[in-house]
Amino acid sequence: MKLLHRSLVALAVVVFVCVPGATLASEINYGSVRAQMGDELVLRYSSPTSGEQFHMCTVDGGDCARAGSEEPSVVPKSWRSYGHTLSNDSSLLLLHIPHKGKVYYALYQFLPKKKVIGWVPYTKDAKVYFAKDNSAVIFKDGKTWTRYDIASKKKVQMTLPHELSFLSLSPKGTYVTGYNYGTLRHEVWRFADGKKFESPSSMQSYLEFSEDESRLAFLEDVKGFKSLFVMDADEMGSNSPSSLVQLTEPKTETEDYLFVNDALYYMANVDGPLEWDLFRNERGDGVSLVDTDVSYGDYLKRVVVDDESHLAYLKVEGKNSYVRLVTPDSETSTVLRPIRASLASDEIEREVITTDGRTGVLWSPEDPARHPALFIWMHGGPQRQVAKAYHPYLSYAVYDELLERLVEGGHYVYKIDYTGSSGYGAAFRKALHMKIGDVEMRDIENAVDELEDDLDIDDVFLIGNSYGGYMALRGMVDIPEKLDGVVSINGVSNWYTLINRIPSSPFKALFEGVPDTRNLDAYKKASVFVGMDELDDDDKILVVWGEADATVPVWQSTEYVEYAEEMGVNVETLAFTDEEHIIRGRKNLDALCEAVVDHLKVGGVSCRL
Repeated sequence: MKLLHRSLVALAVVVFVCVPGATLASEINYGSVRAQMGDELVLRYSSPTSGEQFHMCTVDGGDCARAGSEEPSVVPKSWRSYGHTLSNDSSLLLLHIPHKGKVYYALYQFLPKKKVIGWVPYTKDAKVYFAKDNSAVIFKDGKTWTRYDIASKKKVQMTLPHELSFLSLSPKGTYVTGYNYGTLRHEVWRFADGKKFESPSSMQSYLEFSEDESRLAFLEDVKGFKSLFVMDADEMGSNSPSSLVQLTEPKTETEDYLFVNDALYYMANVDGPLEWDLFRNERGDGVSLVDTDVSYGDYLKRVVVDDESHLAYLKVEGKNSYVRLVTPDSETSTVLRPIRASLASDEIEREVITTDGRTGVLWSPEDPARHPALFIWMHGGPQRQVAKAYHPYLSYAVYDELLERLVEGGHYVYKIDYTGSSGYGAAFRKALHMKIGDVEMRDIENAVDELEDDLDIDDVFLIGNSYGGYMALRGMVDIPEKLDGVVSINGVSNWYTLINRIPSSPFKALFEGVPDTRNLDAYKKASVFVGMDELDDDDKILVVWGEADATVPVWQSTEYVEYAEEMGVNVETLAFTDEEHIIRGRKNLDALCEAVVDHLKVGGVSCRL
């Protein structure tokens, strides 16, 4: 198996500043591509102040216009009561018209000019897809797949013997691909003759074909890491394909991958767990670096305009994420900026460090407070990770803003990737299983000990959301002598009752099942209640939750608070009636900041933009 070395490619950045909306220059604004409409992209921007806003930007970046709070669509409102399917570029539309137990499908061209193409000879209620090159419409009715070629008006049908997961269609609609959990292999089925091919991959993920369908890429587990491979499509089914190449380096995780023409683009953390960069591989060539510090907050997307393909990806700059476009044959990147810049604080030093072998990011103030505190931030998941600056996920970026305010006030923040975090391979993720409240809390304790030796600090606080919120509560009874207070945001407090009442909870995997005699000790050892009776008034606890949280039930917070109050614990609460699992509103985020500052008695922090 050949391992390719990467070469560096200088990528010039062409920035087009589009007409900005009325946004706060210091507000968080996270953009993503929602749809393509001809030569324009529909961009959605989300922010705590404005909520969702949409913008239309031409692919060349020369013109952006605000489209309001409703997502633009080429589909007339009078048609939206019907089912409909749009092609990737919105140039074709298939209208689903139910009538007397059947569904009739009318095919339209919508862009550049609306006209009727005709009726598709298919009448079953099915899932509908367009081939990426707009050459065909594909119907899925259970295990039966039907491909309708638009140019020739011919149908071909095949019935698979079983259902598949991670379904995908090749760009021309020639193949259906999916993962068979029975055989633990990927399968590729060809419409023309119903022939099945097996790929060499056993990892649950997608197969990606190049646009000419001559190459395919997939992930495979290599010593516990999600490694990216590429091969020639005509060797599908071969036990030892000669064209098979591993692209990513050892002990490297791959986040997403997509072909644009024959060039394969992918995100991987080659230079460190937190270093997510964008790479490119073309047939016969090595791997080149396209861009550094890219965002995995959305999937890579292919955009085709006037027969020219572009890759759309995201990059966080300051407190905003912007869409960038690059073409395989170009060394320039176009940045679409419909939102004015919001800069991250320049009064903070951000440094990736390790504490007892655990990676994290230390944010240090330019001018420490007279009595500085240390905040240990613990992300949720637990299969997530921190970021050097603002996180690729808006759901974490809002908390990065809170942490930034604390550092601007003269305090320190250490964002840690504890045991169980992603980006470090399967062994690191699975090391948390059956050891909840133990191994990850040793990571926190070691971090506190090392940072107290290195920094001149007075107080230590834990703060986290979701799983990190649980860790905050656990830390208060596990290492109370090392802490002065904790903040739990929408955190779990009682694993036993959570999984007993909701056995479908994804957290069940951490205990390898619902509570029974086999894992009961693991549930007991994870308790945040044992030791609460020994806490005193100096041990401050702030419990925060959203009343509409559908991820971690509200009673996980309220029942904890009731017990804490019975034990005489110094606990304060902050509940938001209009929030879910993530605190998103500007007013509420400011209130959260103020509650943290007030209850923990942290000086020098401003909680307003």
